[in-house]
Amino acid sequence: MEWQEFLRDTWQTSLVFISLLLFTRILGKTQVGQLTFYEYVSGITIGSLAANIAAADADKVWNHYYDLILFVALTYSVSLVTIKSRPLRKLIDGSPTIVIENGRIIAENMHGLRYDLDELNGHLRQQGILDPAEVQYAILETTGDLSVIKKADYQPLTKSDFNIHLADPSFPVELIMDGVVIERNLRRQNRSQDWLEKQLAERNISDISQVTYAGIDSKGKLFVNQQTKSALSNNEHD
Repeated sequence: MEWQEFLRDTWQTSLVFISLLLFTRILGKTQVGQLTFYEYVSGITIGSLAANIAAADADKVWNHYYDLILFVALTYSVSLVTIKSRPLRKLIDGSPTIVIENGRIIAENMHGLRYDLDELNGHLRQQGILDPAEVQYAILETTGDLSVIKKADYQPLTKSDFNIHLADPSFPVELIMDGVVIERNLRRQNRSQDWLEKQLAERNISDISQVTYAGIDSKGKLFVNQQTKSALSNNEHD
């Protein structure tokens, strides 16, 4: 590879990499397992257009880059419109479909979705259900996931069934990550670093850098995870 080709490939690939980081932030955080068919196809198309930029001749880079920006802009515009328009959202993404009701499999709904019994039974088994008769409702979501509501007789008992009421859990708060104190979270909890160091000392930890993670858990208690001895010895050798 000549020097000019090396520089060209470097900046083209870097352009694609930075652009995809930016565009994925703009388009949202939907996980792969939660993608609708439309979102899945859009993601593949964006990846294909980005690959064209990385492999394009120098005089074609900006043509392909325009194609990428245009497709991302169209995808973003459609996402904004579907948020505000339920009919358009249903047209593009489809609607959830009931495939089991009161223990009865609704075959006609499954046929319309090209969803067969093997897939249905597989999804039920993944949720620990071997008999469709246990199911009050099973709904095939637009992402392809199966949501299941069991009949009352097959649902597990909860504390509220026994009139037992516990405090609702609070959101966990990180105080130390990889040996670094998150001072903003510490202030939000009305705690000082002296308090944190005292709590660590009670656990025979003298150095904050030895702590992989520390935080206030959902029950309001301080959880501390110290580095393993092997990790500490490796750090000392470094």
